[in-house]
Amino acid sequence: MRDDDVRLTYRRRRIGEALRRFRVDLGLTQRAAGRLLDYSQASLSSYENGHRAIRPRDLKHILNEYGVTDQLVRDRLLSLASQGRQDGWWHDFDERLEPGIVDYAALESEAVFLRNFEAQLVPGLFQTEDYARAVISSSGLALRRPHNAEADVEFRMMRQALHDRPNPPRISAVLGEAALHVQMGGPSVMRCQYAKLLEMAELPHVELQIVPFSAGGHPAVDGSFTIIGIGPDALLEVVAMDSLTRSWYVDEPSDVEHYHLAMDRLREIALPEIRSRDLIERLSSDV
Repeated sequence: MRDDDVRLTYRRRRIGEALRRFRVDLGLTQRAAGRLLDYSQASLSSYENGHRAIRPRDLKHILNEYGVTDQLVRDRLLSLASQGRQDGWWHDFDERLEPGIVDYAALESEAVFLRNFEAQLVPGLFQTEDYARAVISSSGLALRRPHNAEADVEFRMMRQALHDRPNPPRISAVLGEAALHVQMGGPSVMRCQYAKLLEMAELPHVELQIVPFSAGGHPAVDGSFTIIGIGPDALLEVVAMDSLTRSWYVDEPSDVEHYHLAMDRLREIALPEIRSRDLIERLSSDV
């Protein structure tokens, strides 16, 4: 069994939680469900706990036996199972980086859209290498464990390859003005970072706006988040957030909708794209 087969990922947790819920709703113990499905209790338990990847055909068999007929639910779960078995460049970092970081890149790679609010920092997909190095070396992650900062930097730069895809995800990014003022790495690093932001803002798949200090309070004053639309037609939408000690995902539709509404409001109070670029240019000339 490959090492990545025993790593808990969002996809496996999400599928496992759904399978457990379906089983419990039917009033079945794992042992009884195993008899129904012709699986061992250990196999079913490993699926439900997210410790084992499930093949789409096996997932379809379970959904059929459990009587799950909601096509949207089936399509979302089967899409997750299919994507979760794909190899990607991020697997090269499995043993070098935190599992949550690698897991996020796997989800991001399948995104058809990303809606991102960053309060204090430039988003990772828009960072220069030197800016990323300054952020990583001062982050809470660096305090938690000995780590190879250059592996983190390399990983972040490789994530940016999605900009070069034939059909990159639509990216709507809103930055708090503070992200433009926090001097990560010093003036020379910031000059290059301002230039890269302006370059990113010109990409056809990117919309970049700044919430000025003058806007006052707003719906995301408590923190940053990213809404990820995953898979064909964004069948699954997930909100990703970080704290000093962990990353977590929100995927209940009502909760995700709350974040969409917050993002809509942020875009309303943010400077239009042209004025946002003007602000970046002005700050760049002052450095």
